[in-house]
Amino acid sequence: MFQIQITILLLETQLSMVSALFTVEVPQQLYTAEYGSNVTMECRFPVNGSVDLGLLSVFWEQKRQGSSKSKEVYTFRNGKALHPSQHPDYIGRASLLHNELMLGRAIIQITNVKITDAGSYLCLIDYQGVDYKYIALEVRASYKRINTQVMRIPSEDKFVFMCQSKGFPLAEIFWQNENFNLSGSANTTHTLTADGLYNVTSILTFKPNTSENYTCVFWNKELNEETSAHFSTLGDDFNSQTEALYLSTVTTSRDSGSVDP
Repeated sequence: MFQIQITILLLETQLSMVSALFTVEVPQQLYTAEYGSNVTMECRFPVNGSVDLGLLSVFWEQKRQGSSKSKEVYTFRNGKALHPSQHPDYIGRASLLHNELMLGRAIIQITNVKITDAGSYLCLIDYQGVDYKYIALEVRASYKRINTQVMRIPSEDKFVFMCQSKGFPLAEIFWQNENFNLSGSANTTHTLTADGLYNVTSILTFKPNTSENYTCVFWNKELNEETSAHFSTLGDDFNSQTEALYLSTVTTSRDSGSVDP
């Protein structure tokens, strides 16, 4: 028993010494991607001369925060891609740039980024030594476009304004006119889509005293962005007015003051 323990200890020491000479590095530890876009993440490994792909194995794995299970993003073992073991969420979306491997770059590309792609990514390289690093991916989804609807209840002389948009994380909704904050009078609800986006709808029903301009604001605190749409009780042609409201939707950053039409 004692001899077996000594042998195992020696093997672990040797592996530790080999791994110390083989180090995986990451040029960037945190990536941020927009929902629906493409992202490439990279880890690098030492190359002495030419690379023998038959001896190279690359393993990418993803784990979401708060989840105990991981997903296999892509496996390249001894020069061959192992597609059968790839998690269904990444089939057809995750690929390894094989031509970059000869340069010591293990680059994973994920297309049509989803909210569920966010998390911690393990990049493990086995090539004359074994080492790994973790990379974080954050996914943002701005409330870029607010769908609006205007209705009038003639019998009660009331207006109904509706704002609806999708994004992530969950936005706060504010209503205001030229003089008051009307958020307390609004009915705001949300659901979660299959893609992990928040579908938020806010309805304001009121009886105006005068002809005024009204605004609904989607405040995405985590991204420091607000998107707004504007309404007016002026005029009687609400179909034309609703169409014009789409043109008035803007996204701004509270710090920079930038505007994204």
